[in-house]
Amino acid sequence: MLKSYYYQFVNFIQEMNATWFVLIWLGLVVAILLSIMTFFKENSKENKKFVKGSMIILTILLFALLVWLTYIRK
Repeated sequence: MLKSYYYQFVNFIQEMNATWFVLIWLGLVVAILLSIMTFFKENSKENKKFVKGSMIILTILLFALLVWLTYIRK
């Protein structure tokens, strides 16, 4: 059953209009850049460590999603 949903999603992405795919792709790039900026902005000057480690994890996950969407689009 999960395979069916996966294949339906892959077919949806592959048949999607190129303009919409580019908009989604650019939105993910912007989200990645914003989360990286937030990560480095939250640098604590007193103890010299980064406060929000979850932002870098979010960045990695969004980048993996971006690569996966690009891969299944081919």
